Amino acid sequence: MKNYWLIIAAILAACCAWSVSAQTEAAEVNASITVKDQEIPGDGVVGNVTVEEVVSDGPGWIVIHNNLFGHPGGVIGYAPVKPGVNQNVSITVHTFVATDTLFAVLHHDAGQEGVFEYPIPDVEQRVNDEIVIEPFNATAENITLINLAERCPKGST
Repeated sequence: MKNYWLIIAAILAACCAWSVSAQTEAAEVNASITVKDQEIPGDGVVGNVTVEEVVSDGPGWIVIHNNLFGHPGGVIGYAPVKPGVNQNVSITVHTFVATDTLFAVLHHDAGQEGVFEYPIPDVEQRVNDEIVIEPFNATAENITLINLAERCPKGST
């Protein structure tokens, strides 16, 4: 009779271990951003950018940075994202400082939940040690977006 209990205990332990392993694998998410070039509707102060899809590995933020000579510059807008897939995320941006190239960057919500705390602790999410980031081109109907390449003297970039 003792052998039966040992077999049953071994089977239950194996089932529990498999269940935990399956949950861990399901929780692993490859964070990503899908965004297209777009026209920003709005006025000379604020407008809206839409990111088609954001896949986050936990609670986070999709953050729009302006272009600082080919690299992400200042934050001009952000919106919360939930863990997993988020579709058609609308972000209000400050168009008066927007550039004609923008960067969508995925950040963790690592500090106080629901409060954007950049640069620390809400740092960028990474996949294979690379920041999850997508550049895109922006135009606006009612305003002219800044083109830093045209404002920079030749040879200084």
